[in-house]
Amino acid sequence: MAWERLTPLDASFLYLERPPTHMHVAGLSVFDPSTRPDPTRPWFEEIEYVIASRIHLVPRFRQKVLEVPGGLALPVWVDDPHFDLGLHLNQAALPAPGGRRELADLVQRALSRPLDRSRPLWELTVIEGLEGGLVATLMKVHHAMLDGIAAMQLAAAVYDLEPRSGVSEPPPPWNPEPEPGPAELLADALREQLAHPARALAAAVARVREAPDLASLGLGSVLAGVRSLLDLGTRPVSPLDVRVGPNRRFAMTEAPLERYRDVKNALGGTVNDVVLAVVGGALHRLLRSRGQPTRGRALRAMVPVSVRAPGEQGLGNRVAPAFLDIPVGAMSARRRLAAIRKRTAHLKESMMAMSVDAIVGLAAYAPGGMLATAAKLASRGPWFNLVVSNIPGPQQPLYLAGAKLLATYPSMPIGENAALSIACTSLGGTMAFGLTGDRDGMPDIELLAAAIDESLAELCKAAGV
Repeated sequence: MAWERLTPLDASFLYLERPPTHMHVAGLSVFDPSTRPDPTRPWFEEIEYVIASRIHLVPRFRQKVLEVPGGLALPVWVDDPHFDLGLHLNQAALPAPGGRRELADLVQRALSRPLDRSRPLWELTVIEGLEGGLVATLMKVHHAMLDGIAAMQLAAAVYDLEPRSGVSEPPPPWNPEPEPGPAELLADALREQLAHPARALAAAVARVREAPDLASLGLGSVLAGVRSLLDLGTRPVSPLDVRVGPNRRFAMTEAPLERYRDVKNALGGTVNDVVLAVVGGALHRLLRSRGQPTRGRALRAMVPVSVRAPGEQGLGNRVAPAFLDIPVGAMSARRRLAAIRKRTAHLKESMMAMSVDAIVGLAAYAPGGMLATAAKLASRGPWFNLVVSNIPGPQQPLYLAGAKLLATYPSMPIGENAALSIACTSLGGTMAFGLTGDRDGMPDIELLAAAIDESLAELCKAAGV
């Protein structure tokens, strides 16, 4: 068979997308081009060579999505017989002075546009004109194609560990598989539906066995995780609870990863606990700047948790949502981190994310239309106030077409009725935050980026580092 069916989780990101809620993820990467072996050659051309010569390592980048007639089964990935790399690579130049504001303006305009569903669901923009002679890329990919960990695997295909030129060996010839017609897709969907009960059960059992934590703790722990999810209730009321529109705002900030590690080593917990405590302190400052009360207050974050087995490779999504109430009241930085540590420990013990992953696995052979309806209904529920995602990455120096990577600022989708997502990734020793917000609901997103810096400084002072 010349096509591959989307997983229920991957398909759900297609179904969740509507004009106000784009479901692409993105990464803004900033580079120092002074390390390039041949600085006279146009960097865009070198990147074009890199992508063209390595795209065969990521076959999904030459595939598009086809819907099954009548929504009788989940959509499928098929080779795009008309794939044209030139339609996915763009060039842009910032207006003077090429600072953060100009860069953020370009990014937020790009984030406000959905990807073209008739083509492979990605695009790369090469950005020049940054102050200090720096350059950047903005990679935008539909969430149906990958999660944060898969994005790191994708980076491994295009980045180098030394400053090499983009010129490389020509790629192997590509012969796309024939695109299936509606009748073929429909016949295959009907065959799956006939085998649906037995195969769905087998798929669910396999999903449980693939997750080491679930396999060791058994069904009782899964049910306990479900109970903890149901016990959460509706989210706290907050000014982030708005009906979002299609336009976005974007802001960024960064700090050495070593500062987060120093706080963790001095005060305990994990780097992720420190990230959440920094976010909590920044949200406290944001609420205070808006004249909002903060005493005893918490905001609920949806925190994507990876459920990949050790060594599991491949694109696609292997994440499940977990929910964490982040304290945003007035308190010492040390106390906020201690509260976060207690809540993340409880979250891990509750098996909430693993339980959700097992439930999603039960939808493996549900009709596409049924899953679409369920996904849309679930997205409208008042489950969380914001998204917070921490994506770990490799720490060695990385290069793209000879230019050294300085930082990557990620962007995650925002909820249908939640105006903010905060994502960070640690690459090459830099913890970089990308803040994505609804244009109307987050007019002060740059203030929040500055508040992240202040919150980290407060934690470092408390830790004596």
